[in-house]
This record gives sequence, C-alpha cells and structure tokens, in this order.
Amino acid sequence: MGKQIFLNMSDDLGVDGRKAIDALRIKFPRPQGYFKSEQVKEIMLVDFYRDHINGVRNRNYTKTLSKIKSECMKADRVMLSLHGPMRSINYGIIKAPVGSCRADQHVTDQQLADLLLTIFTRSHCYNLSLVMCFGARSSQYALDHQNLDAVDWTDSFAYNLFNRISPRLQVRMTARTGELSFNTLTGIAEVQSEVSVQGTIDNAEIRHEQLFVDSQNWWNTHIAGLMNPPGSAKALFIIALETARLNPDAAAALTRLRLLRRNHGLPARDIQSRELLNYLGSLIRLTEASVRQLDPVKNKYGKLVYRHFHGSGNCVFVKYPVTRCVHPQHLGQSYPVPADYLRKFAHG
Repeated sequence: MGKQIFLNMSDDLGVDGRKAIDALRIKFPRPQGYFKSEQVKEIMLVDFYRDHINGVRNRNYTKTLSKIKSECMKADRVMLSLHGPMRSINYGIIKAPVGSCRADQHVTDQQLADLLLTIFTRSHCYNLSLVMCFGARSSQYALDHQNLDAVDWTDSFAYNLFNRISPRLQVRMTARTGELSFNTLTGIAEVQSEVSVQGTIDNAEIRHEQLFVDSQNWWNTHIAGLMNPPGSAKALFIIALETARLNPDAAAALTRLRLLRRNHGLPARDIQSRELLNYLGSLIRLTEASVRQLDPVKNKYGKLVYRHFHGSGNCVFVKYPVTRCVHPQHLGQSYPVPADYLRKFAHG
C-alpha cells in the first residue's frame, strides 16, 4: 500500500494520534532516496474541524481545505483518528490536554459526516479507515461481538457515519469493535479481544455492586482491629489475603486467593469470619474480571468493512477470521463471501 494520510482528531495536541503515526511509519517506512517523502503523512485536523463547525470561512480556512482535499485525493488510504467510548454510539471524542480546564469535546456522527462531505470529492473513490476505539461496536456493547448473528451491525457510530456519507460519496470504510492500538515494533493494528472487553465491563460493574461496596467498607473499617492479637487465625488470613492481592501478576494473585478460600483457617460460625470470607469472595470475582481484562490484544480481529452498492444499499462485512456479510443478512444469518471480494471493491 502506498501513501497514507492520517487525519488526527485525537486531541488538541495530537499526542495520542502521533503514537499511531510512529507505529505506522514502521510498517510503511519512508522510501530510500533524497527526494522521497514519508509514506504516512499527518494532518492535524482539530483546529480546522472547529472552524468548520463554527462557520469560520476565511482565507486560511479555504487554503487549509484545499490542501486537505488534495492530500486525501492522492492517498491510497485516509485514516481518521479520534477517541471512542465503549458505552455510547452517539459520539467520538477529542480529548482535552492533560491538566486543562477544558472538557473533552464530543463529535457526533452527523458532525463528522458533514466534515467528510466537505473534504472528500464525490467523483473520487476513497479508502477510509476509522481509527477509533469501539467505532464498530453496537449500542448493546456488552454482547459478544464475535457472535455475529446476535449483533445489530447497523447500530454503531461507524455505521451511522457511513450511512450519512455513503449515498453521496464513493467510500470503502473500515472500523473496529474493540479498543484499537498499533504495535510499536511492527506497526500492525491490534484490537482488544472480546474476552478483554467482557473483563472490562465486569470489572466496572462489580465495583458498583452494593454488596461489593458494603464488603469493601467493612474491610476498611475492621482490618486494623483484626490484626490483633498477632499470629491469630484472622491476622494470618489478612496477611495471606493482602499478600495475594498485591501480587502484580493478576493470574498468580487469583490462584493464591482461590487457594486461601479453600484453606482459610478461620473459626467456624463466627460473624467476623463470615465477613472476611465475603470480602475474599468479592475480591476473587474482581480479580477474575481483571484476568479476563488482560487477555492479549489480537491482530486480524474485530475488523468491519462498509461498502455501498447500487441496488443493494449499504453492506457490512466482518473481515476476520473468515469474511462474512453480516448486513444485510440472509434468512436472519450472516453468510460467507469469497476471500477476494473485498479486495475487488477496495477502491470502487
């Protein structure tokens, strides 16, 4: 693949997007030769976007727009970067600088579509990558998005964006279902697995459960007093629990906590023993979620491709592990398509 244009809307300073650019330049290195330019070119888009939505149409706006249009038309792929929330399909995020009193800025799919309709030319065919965490994830974010037939693939930020631009532009667009990053050694895109997503969800939900909150409060209130007398069964239990909890390896911590539950050594039919075991149980559930959350990222995973075909309308394909059409479905199910199908229609 040749020239890549990276439209950076990640934050005011472009810090997060630049991490992706550095990784991509490993994958697409600058060709040798004095007059050769970088294969991956960054365009900071935040200020232009704000001028655009605020109606600024001065000479600088016109000059910048002309430059962006020209660069995008010459590119083999245009990458548009902004942050994405897991639990909402209504907006992307331009992050405020760390330490700034300014709040993060939300960007709706309609606002982003209006920007792209201004930047892109109708007669040209574009290959667009939405570099946005959870961009292709549906509003039913807790569903397993590897269970293809259980998900409404028209219910996501990415689909809503594509639906606004697809009838008017010639675009092939891609987006991802999970948290998106780029390997700093290879430049390859990596996506959070569904196991990790479920761990993230469970971790947050457990921490907000009233039983967990009550158990945590009881522990914080009584732990000091239960350490006396030293060497008692309860003191030894607390030491073993804290030693396991502080283990930096979550899997090892979980093993030790489970072993402590089987061999706790606490007095039977004792109220404090019951509360200690309740806290241990809550901590095990939380650590189990943390282990799932640490499931390794994957490449060739969670990638969706969006295309508009005359007569068929918008079509959505899951790329990996086997290319399937998930919208529109046939008899309520996704169906496989030839491996070269998406490559054939990559540029129109």
